[in-house]
Amino acid sequence: MVVVVLAAVGSSLADDVKARLSVVDNWLVDQYGRVRIFHGINSVVKGCPYYDDQILNVTRLKMYRQWGFNAVRLGAMWTGAQPVRQRQFNETYISVLENVVKQLAVYAIHVLLDMHQVTYLISFIYCVSYILISFTGFVT
Repeated sequence: MVVVVLAAVGSSLADDVKARLSVVDNWLVDQYGRVRIFHGINSVVKGCPYYDDQILNVTRLKMYRQWGFNAVRLGAMWTGAQPVRQRQFNETYISVLENVVKQLAVYAIHVLLDMHQVTYLISFIYCVSYILISFTGFVT
């Protein structure tokens, strides 16, 4: 699993929110050496369109800030980015993820972009289950 941390940056944010983050001794720290603590939500959608279409709902974003949330773990599905295997990428999906990161930054929300490949595994499991049911009559 590949995890990329993107720091939220916005023109109206406080300096400590604009800070570039790095990893020091297994901690996320800002440029002043302060350990940063994050509170937030998990937004992972493992089916088409592979993102929460309400993630940028302004009412929700304002509530997240009121609750003190400053982070979103955003699932990025490999099948959303590359729905077919012939090196063709879904530029629309990638643009949507980029837009989500930028819009969350406006609300001072950092994004942990979490790449998922689980949908290939799910397809494999369905295929094996179909074979078992078809040839053995065995149903789990």
